[in-house]
Amino acid sequence: MHVHIVDDEPELLTSLSVILRRAGHEVTCFSNARAFLAVARDLTPGCVLLDLHLPDINGLTVQRELVRMDCGHAVILLTGVGEIPDAVSAMRAGALDFIRKPYRAAELLEAVTHAEQAVAAYAEKRARAQRFAALNKLSTREREVLSALAGGGPSKTVAYDLGISVRTVEMHRANILKKLDVPNIGAALLMAQAGAMLSS
Repeated sequence: MHVHIVDDEPELLTSLSVILRRAGHEVTCFSNARAFLAVARDLTPGCVLLDLHLPDINGLTVQRELVRMDCGHAVILLTGVGEIPDAVSAMRAGALDFIRKPYRAAELLEAVTHAEQAVAAYAEKRARAQRFAALNKLSTREREVLSALAGGGPSKTVAYDLGISVRTVEMHRANILKKLDVPNIGAALLMAQAGAMLSS
């Protein structure tokens, strides 16, 4: 799991890094928000341990910017005494959790585990959305061919029903597989049904 720490306290960066690396995580440290935001889109999606009160940009602002970027990071806020209302506001804006300083190692690692699950779920959701977006690439005729193929008949029957040649059906079939990036027409039909293109 990639963990990106954003905090202006060198001692905290060091201690967090040691604990997380010992637990098998890959760690990247940033001492200010601007440096982190400059590369946030390019970083491997992971858990962001974000100090709520950074000297250059407030953690709430950083959290809002990450939501706007939609780069797949799960944010855990590091908060001090009296900052709980701000942490709650950040969670309402999309942060996953908050940890009060001084933190406990067990609490930290548990929160990072939850973040790892959230990052994986987000990646799966995004991949699913991208695959369904491919359905929009199909032409009207390709959609008609795919719908006709759902009946289970051979290309000859589909060609007859649509008033086109068998060769044209096969051409559309090949284009459908290519556009949807699936190995066979059965997988294309499953995707189309899941994407509400076909009636169940």
